[in-house]
Amino acid sequence: MLNKIRLIILSAIMITVVLASPVVTVRADGNLLRGFDVPALTPFGQNVLPSLYWPIGVAFDGHNLWYSEPCSCTSDIFLTSTTGTLLNTLHEVNQAGGLAWDGSHLWVGSFLKNPFTCTTGSTQCAFLTEVDVSTGNPIKVVDLSNIFAADQECGLISGLEFDAASGALWVTPNVGCLNGIVPDACAVGFLYNVDTSGNLIRRVPLNLGAFGAAKVGSNLYISSCQTTGFAQRPIYKLALDGTPISAFSTVSVSGNRESAEDISFDPVTFAPNCALWVNQLYGFPFDASLAAYQIPCP
Repeated sequence: MLNKIRLIILSAIMITVVLASPVVTVRADGNLLRGFDVPALTPFGQNVLPSLYWPIGVAFDGHNLWYSEPCSCTSDIFLTSTTGTLLNTLHEVNQAGGLAWDGSHLWVGSFLKNPFTCTTGSTQCAFLTEVDVSTGNPIKVVDLSNIFAADQECGLISGLEFDAASGALWVTPNVGCLNGIVPDACAVGFLYNVDTSGNLIRRVPLNLGAFGAAKVGSNLYISSCQTTGFAQRPIYKLALDGTPISAFSTVSVSGNRESAEDISFDPVTFAPNCALWVNQLYGFPFDASLAAYQIPCP
């Protein structure tokens, strides 16, 4: 009888310990951690041109998110909290595509109103602008025209990433650059690793059309229009040579079908989890969501 009582007491203690233990929720890679609409901010009026494309760029600066809309008017680049509160607007740089944060400054890829295919010896066909976000003013412009010319790319830069480990940048042109040049623009793409002076470090050919790019540890991530088997544009994890490792589909935040554009790595907001922020457009002139998906931390 005494042993039975002891067993009952021991069982009760074990149950209490289990119930008191913290419960750790394990999320699958590619799981949506957060998503919200961004404000429709571009003013429409007699003296202001409408947007020329949908939202493109996104960059996490360690605390908040920058996102862009390429337009020949002003007000291309916006700052929001990671919960969707508008914090600032930059008016000084227009036709802004992919974005990247280098720890102090914002880098902006060109997304030209009338893009043309880069040719050897051309200038200002495709370029990056380093921006002081305290003023919005450009610090310098880096011309990538000759690098892009080798692959007949154009001035639509939709993917941009700063690699803190090397101090260099990863750049991918928009899939639209190769429309009419290759049979299937969603089956081919290029990532260019360049230093902050515009010198080519590495050229990575892809068997996927790429919109956005991020480097996480020793891997690359891209958003792609190679959608076979996916409900929406997927995010591919790649080796540094461009070999696909895995992929997951993006999901709708707005309830509409959304198309993934630029992406940015965030190891802070959801710590100890890591995330990729994705700019997901779904309409014209300025309908987009920002969505965060869990990925493995490096």
